[in-house]
Amino acid sequence: MLDKAAHFSVVLLAVIAGFVDAVGFITLGRIYTANMSGNSVAVGIELASRHWPEMLRRLWPVLAYLSGALFCRLLIEIGARYKFRAIVSITAFCEMGLLLPVCIENPLRADSSHLQIVYVGLLASAMGIQNAAVTKVQSVPVHTGFVTGMLLNSVEEFTKYLTWLFERMRSKRDSLSEAVRRSLGQKSFQIAISLASVWVSYVAGACCGTLTEFAIHLRALVAPLLGLLIVVAVDLRHPLGTQEEESQAKISS
Repeated sequence: MLDKAAHFSVVLLAVIAGFVDAVGFITLGRIYTANMSGNSVAVGIELASRHWPEMLRRLWPVLAYLSGALFCRLLIEIGARYKFRAIVSITAFCEMGLLLPVCIENPLRADSSHLQIVYVGLLASAMGIQNAAVTKVQSVPVHTGFVTGMLLNSVEEFTKYLTWLFERMRSKRDSLSEAVRRSLGQKSFQIAISLASVWVSYVAGACCGTLTEFAIHLRALVAPLLGLLIVVAVDLRHPLGTQEEESQAKISS
C-alpha cells in the first residue's frame, strides 16, 4: 500500500485533475483538458466527417497536453542529473503558472473564441505536466489524470487478491471470516483499494469543480492552485519524485 504522504498527494492531485477537467469542459466549449481519451475520439469523428475546423479544435488540447508532459519529463531528467529531490514541487509551480492566467481572467471576456483557445491550451498543458510528474510511487503505477488506467490497474490487483483469497479457502487454512479479516493486511487488496480511491477522487474533484464553476466560473480554479500548494508542502517533506528520477536516470544511462 502507498505510504500515507504519497497516497494523500496522489489523491489530492486526482481531485485537482477532475476539478480542472470539469471547469474547462463546462466553460471552454465542452473540451476536456485533463482526459485526452474523449478528445482523441472526437478528433477521429471530426476527421471522418471532414469537419476540419472542429477537428483542429479537438486536436489542439491533445498537442498542448503532450507538450506539457514532454516539458515535465525533461524537468525530471534534469532533476535526475542534478539529484534534486523535490522535483515534483517544481512541476507543481509550473502547473500553477499555467492555471493562474485563466483563474484571474475577467469572466466576461472568457466567451471570446480566441481566448478560449488560449485557455484550453494552458489548462491542457498544465494537466500534461501534472500527469507526467508522478507516474510511479513505491513501484506502483499511478496516473492522476488517466483514471481509466487506474481502474484497470485496480482490477488487476483485485484479481490477485481474489486468487489469494481462493487459495486460502481451498487449502482450508482459514475460515471465510478469518480470510476476510486477513484481507485488510493483504498487499494486493490494499493496492487495489488505493488505486480505486484515485478514480473516486477524480470524480469527487469533477463534482466540486462543477458546483464551484456554477458560482464563480473560471475563478473556481483558485481551488486547484491552493491544492497544488499543499502538494508542494508535502513534497518538500516527503519527496514524491525520487522514483521518477531513478527511472529516468536508468533510461538515460
